[in-house]
Amino acid sequence: MKSETINHLTPIHLSKSFDGDTLAHFFFQTDKKAAALHSETPTEIQDLAKSGTFSGAAKSVFFIRGSYIDQINLLIAGLGSKKEFTPEKARLTGAMVANRVSSEKVKTFGINIDGMLKGSNKATVEAILPALLEGFYLAQYTFDKYKSQKNGNQKLESIHLVSEDRKNETWLKKIIHDALITIDCVFLTRNFSNEPSNHGTPEYYANEISKLCKTYGLKCKVMGEAEARKEKMELFLCVGAGSERESKVVIMEYTPKTGAKSAKHVSLVGKGVTFDSGGISLKPGMRMEDMKHDMTGSATMVGATLMAARLGCKNKITTILVFAENMPSGTATQPGNIIRARNGKTVEIINTDAEGRLVLGDALDLAHDYKPDVIVNTATLTGASSVALGKLASALFANDEKLAKTLMASTEVTEEALWQLPLWDEYFEDIKSQYADMMNSANDSNGGTIRGAIFLKQFIRPGMKWAHVDLANRAYDQGYLAYNPRKGSSGVYVRTFAHFAMNF
Repeated sequence: MKSETINHLTPIHLSKSFDGDTLAHFFFQTDKKAAALHSETPTEIQDLAKSGTFSGAAKSVFFIRGSYIDQINLLIAGLGSKKEFTPEKARLTGAMVANRVSSEKVKTFGINIDGMLKGSNKATVEAILPALLEGFYLAQYTFDKYKSQKNGNQKLESIHLVSEDRKNETWLKKIIHDALITIDCVFLTRNFSNEPSNHGTPEYYANEISKLCKTYGLKCKVMGEAEARKEKMELFLCVGAGSERESKVVIMEYTPKTGAKSAKHVSLVGKGVTFDSGGISLKPGMRMEDMKHDMTGSATMVGATLMAARLGCKNKITTILVFAENMPSGTATQPGNIIRARNGKTVEIINTDAEGRLVLGDALDLAHDYKPDVIVNTATLTGASSVALGKLASALFANDEKLAKTLMASTEVTEEALWQLPLWDEYFEDIKSQYADMMNSANDSNGGTIRGAIFLKQFIRPGMKWAHVDLANRAYDQGYLAYNPRKGSSGVYVRTFAHFAMNF
């Protein structure tokens, strides 16, 4: 059977038999004490189940080393109760299996598909397997690009999905294909977000995205500061005014190969502040190094756009990414300055550390020119999002309830939680200015996440459906989930925005 691989990812092979070193078996739990074993389950696993050592409980993983040098090792993992099963549990199980495979220095790893099918039906396996693969691969992610010595652990050489039945080949190939694309795009977002800001400059991202668009057949337009000024994007330009590095606007355009005339048009917009010092309103020094992640909104939308495109999205996608570096200097924007936005409204800059809404304001106005049916933006916009929601969900705002429900429906598939917060116009009273149309911040911390959203709403034209996701609280350091790195970018919401773009 054919093998498949993508770039740096461990290749997957479809195999009728397995002669590698470790073969995995997955089982549901039938009750509190027993696992759902089938008649051909290896004796060693049956003995563990009979003794009560292995019950099939969710996230339980056992490794049985072969007695002889040429005997295959067995890995068994529990998926929990079938009634309570969710793909997220399989994703977490996959991550725990990956960690065990790594610690045991496995070279060739197999998954017993026939055994999985005997314990479940095909539809259940189609729900389990992609999530298992996602969790398995995502847990192996490392960012060692700048290490003199790379990860010294023995790396996995290949994965085998083992099934004697050739009838399984077509649908297994589809699962592998889609899973590898999903994983690759999440890795891309993580890599972009983890890039240190001395390398990850606006120019760097513009160049990298241009290459990716060429590879995958998307159109790409890059605007420098001179072109942005012709577009009257003064809010965007004021953020990078103190930096020696030129700000960039990157526009990705994906058009489906068939049905383009009947396709819906989705615009995705991402904040890309490559380093946020706070500008003149300088941030405290503690953990300022994490401000390289302030471009994660753009990184997320790049990953989501390419994922949707590579999976054959039937809708048209226009993605607008705004990259700038927020630095203090003699040319930096100052508190009290008044800047005119692309849409003609004026903004009094109260705090130069509330810069993300400035680059997004002009980007949102620009997005309207492409005449989309909907605009969705994401950004690491406010630290207040962590205060409001902690680490388990990011804030969702929408000016259309049907749109909000559509986004929430995508999260039900991807299990990347969002929580809707109010977008009441009364909140705009808090950011009215005595000298301009609005301020970019208020003088207290009350409702900071909502105020950021209300500011962005001022750049949405009448009749346009729009949603904003503030992912500042989930962009990085999400190691409480086993498939995320303990430190660094999580890649969360790539799958959600891709699913939304494909299903809007």
